[in-house]
Amino acid sequence: GFMPVGAPSINRDDIEATNNCGEHPHYDAAEKAALIRHYLTKNLASLPHPLAIAYKKPAIKKRLGGYALHFIGSPSGIAEAALIRAALSILGEEGHEKMRVDVNCIGDKESIAVYERELINYAKKFGANLGEQSKILLKEDVWNLFRNQNEEMMEFRSQAPSSITFLSSQSRLHFKEVLEYIEALGIDFRLAPELVGEKNHSSHTIFAIKSLGETAEEAKDDTLAVGYRYSRLGRRMGLRKEIPMAGVNIFAKEEFESSKKIYKQLPRPKFYLVQLGRDAKIKSLSLLELLRSHRIPVHHFIGKDKLTAQLSNAENLRVSYLIIIGQKEALDGTATIRNVSTRAQDTIPVANLPD
Repeated sequence: GFMPVGAPSINRDDIEATNNCGEHPHYDAAEKAALIRHYLTKNLASLPHPLAIAYKKPAIKKRLGGYALHFIGSPSGIAEAALIRAALSILGEEGHEKMRVDVNCIGDKESIAVYERELINYAKKFGANLGEQSKILLKEDVWNLFRNQNEEMMEFRSQAPSSITFLSSQSRLHFKEVLEYIEALGIDFRLAPELVGEKNHSSHTIFAIKSLGETAEEAKDDTLAVGYRYSRLGRRMGLRKEIPMAGVNIFAKEEFESSKKIYKQLPRPKFYLVQLGRDAKIKSLSLLELLRSHRIPVHHFIGKDKLTAQLSNAENLRVSYLIIIGQKEALDGTATIRNVSTRAQDTIPVANLPD
């Protein structure tokens, strides 16, 4: 469901606009700023939202390329869930088998401010025995607690308060929704309080996909992808109001760089997925992945709740069949298939749908 677009190029304005967002290979604010500028200049706001786009990242300055996926215009947890599911699918096709999703939430701007005060109090109260260099780093910016990888700092942050404890009620509800989606997808995940992003542009859910090696015993901390919400950058880049934006960067490995299969033209689906209700939306990502794994392309408007918007979209795309998941189907583990021209329909178990 992600639309391929050309990768936006980062210019000096993007770098200057994000110069207080820190430099970290996992949290690339300048790239996000370039995408927002592209969004404005190409008038992507005129397209139906939520907007799901993907592009191949070029290799720059010894850094390998990779892929970036973005979900724009949805405040719902479906955005993070779709990004996680798509990233896992891409990584799985690259040969990664044992993966885990680490996830945390730092909430909205107010939640982040409260959490920062708690971190400062923690550093003052328990940081007396830290080395001089660590003390200087924390005094400069308490978020260095999560940026520095020396053993002393890692040990100190393991006892630090968790950002989840200080979420606003709205942020807490959002994170709960994200976790429900992840659980429904059957994904192996863990809560990772050390994932806090960059305070000046990231917010809400932050996740990292890790490789676990061949066996759990040989587990290695290899970060394959990192995603988060970056809506706060929008106002800085000239958007009149804050638009919900979330993205994930998938980091390429050298051995995969030359063997990519790129579609010259996307396949034309015969099917359109219509989902009705919260439970159906939660089930829909698993259904899309099931069909994708059998190489069956499907149109959908997964971020939309309204039936009329979905049916109108299906009509414009002139598909032959609708796959309908409502409350009853979601509970029964079934799907209703409707022939658009004859209106004939049948309900079958989702497991039998690819056949």
